[in-house]
Amino acid sequence: MASYELIERHIQTLAERLPRPVVEELADGLSTSYEDQLERLGDPEAAARAALANFGDPDTITTAFVRLSPGKTTAIRLLVIGPLVGLSWGAALVTGHTWAWSIPLPARLAFGIALSTAVFMLVLAARERRHYQAVRLAALGGAVNVIVLDSAILGTVASLVPPPSVLLLLALTASIVRILLVVRAVPAMIRHP
Repeated sequence: MASYELIERHIQTLAERLPRPVVEELADGLSTSYEDQLERLGDPEAAARAALANFGDPDTITTAFVRLSPGKTTAIRLLVIGPLVGLSWGAALVTGHTWAWSIPLPARLAFGIALSTAVFMLVLAARERRHYQAVRLAALGGAVNVIVLDSAILGTVASLVPPPSVLLLLALTASIVRILLVVRAVPAMIRHP
């Protein structure tokens, strides 16, 4: 049936972009709409076109699901608070004269690479509009990198025991809060494939 091919192509496009449980639910709704339209119109081709018109195009549907995904929400939150956490650490480290700390150059480079990777992955997740899985995976990767970075800096500060300061306390608190935010968000990203 040619009219049903239109619907199958529509569902296939959605299946390439969205998680299977979501596509299965959307396919059920589209099939029901098609059957209702077929009963009302009597013409399979017209019924398929009417059902698709009521349902919406794949780009609109995908964009709506991606925009509301836990991965995109988490990525945007982390990108918004990231500079604030970075500024608090920058202020604490500059006032703490960290250039005198004995942190090897490879460790500093590894931190810079990990930070760049985290930012890249979070920006990718925040900017993607049509591929739910890409958003999910990029956000998960960026979130895990953020936890690793915050844990590394917390561990480094704990092992070097710099002189206490209000700025250092603020930076430590910011990293701990960010770790808790990510730990709270990760299960939702995993649960919603």
